[in-house]
Amino acid sequence: MPIILKQKANEIVSSTNHKDLVELAGLKAYKVKESHRYHFIKVNNKQYQIVNIIGPKENKTGLNAMTVQNVDTGEYTVVFQGTQIKGKYGMRDMITDIQLLNSAEPEQLKAARTYFDRMNEKYGENLCAAIPWAARLQMQ
Repeated sequence: MPIILKQKANEIVSSTNHKDLVELAGLKAYKVKESHRYHFIKVNNKQYQIVNIIGPKENKTGLNAMTVQNVDTGEYTVVFQGTQIKGKYGMRDMITDIQLLNSAEPEQLKAARTYFDRMNEKYGENLCAAIPWAARLQMQ
């Protein structure tokens, strides 16, 4: 019986939380390169494995995202980068931001939805999305 309680306690501690999502989307996503697929990153004493990355080599919209798996829980998270004005595709990010003000869906948002759908198909119910794109994807 104590072993079961210990496993549940570890599950609660190891579960991906909001603090982890903020660090993944606000910091780690910007440090990962396309060549880092299958590398491990540490976030708040939790191990995540990068299982998929999409960047400029795979799309021309300026979309940058990665999918990570919490090693302890098996949870998958899609992490989207936000606007990078000074980045290589900064102008595309700015165009997307401006396009968000009207009713037409920007190409970068379509690419984000396609990527999320692809990851959802692959990882199913263990998948969530980290800010900043997640809220916008849900609103569309």
